[in-house]
Amino acid sequence: MPDEDFTSIEAALQVVEKFASRLTVGDAEGHVRRSVDELCAAVTKKEGIEPAVDRLLRSLRGLDDFGAAATRRRDFGRESPAVDRLLDAVQEELLPALRRVGYQV
Repeated sequence: MPDEDFTSIEAALQVVEKFASRLTVGDAEGHVRRSVDELCAAVTKKEGIEPAVDRLLRSLRGLDDFGAAATRRRDFGRESPAVDRLLDAVQEELLPALRRVGYQV
């Protein structure tokens, strides 16, 4: 796959990284940030992208479930704009870019 095919993926990853870096509350958010880092490394190596996307999506679902828990609702409320933007960036930019170049994500 030519390098130019990865231009849109890298641009989408930059947006995802930007919003992931804004998550600061706790372990679940750290897991999301680590999943984003793992995906960035996979894209750089151009291998293992689908499993890295799966882990990112699972960590985002976990963050969403965690945010709904009553014990963390107040802290999560401060994070929810960044979480919403992160989810939008993944769903509207990253996944379509990966699909355009043939990844099954």
